[in-house]
Amino acid sequence: MPADSRYRDHAANERTLLAWIRTGIALMAFGFAIARFGLFLREVAQAGALHIPQRGLGSAWFGVVLVVLGLLTNAAAVTRYAAVRRAIEERRSGAPSPGLAYALGIASVAVAVVMAVVLATSLGD
Repeated sequence: MPADSRYRDHAANERTLLAWIRTGIALMAFGFAIARFGLFLREVAQAGALHIPQRGLGSAWFGVVLVVLGLLTNAAAVTRYAAVRRAIEERRSGAPSPGLAYALGIASVAVAVVMAVVLATSLGD
């Protein structure tokens, strides 16, 4: 394999890592914002300016789940990057397992479904 080809492979691997990291950071930021907005609403409700029905599953939990999902995304991105880097250096071919992408995709869909159900049930309040 020519040296310039290996450079392109490493550069592509690094771009992929950065894309995963951006996704993880976005998940964490979104989770933090959701949790903080829920805290803000509770503060406003305590001041008596707004009535908010109490629910067992609130924005704080969704925020925490999204932050953890972002953390797992970043940790998995680094692990995947290292595995691909080793494969490039050893001149092995083959893509890494798609399991990571499937797991994170399924987890994010599950969070979205639960959030949609909670929002739909709270419309009547």
